[in-house]
Amino acid sequence: MINKEILIINPMGLHSRPCAMFAKMAKKYDCQVTLLNQEKSADGRSMLSLMKLGVVRGNTIALQCAGPQEQEASTTLSQFLATLVEE
Repeated sequence: MINKEILIINPMGLHSRPCAMFAKMAKKYDCQVTLLNQEKSADGRSMLSLMKLGVVRGNTIALQCAGPQEQEASTTLSQFLATLVEE
């Protein structure tokens, strides 16, 4: 299992559009993807589950990937979250 902490810099946090994009990307990998924000956790393949985390700008969230493609998934997905900026 790979764990990474990511600071969210997107002014709008993780709302519907980035959650949908993240879930679509997560489904491409043969591994379990989980996001954690404070005491809440979400399945990275479910847009609705991700939205329920209530991630806002400035939150540091944890990304967990476990499975055969965990390295590739953690690299791609963490980069997506860390560099996401919408205006």
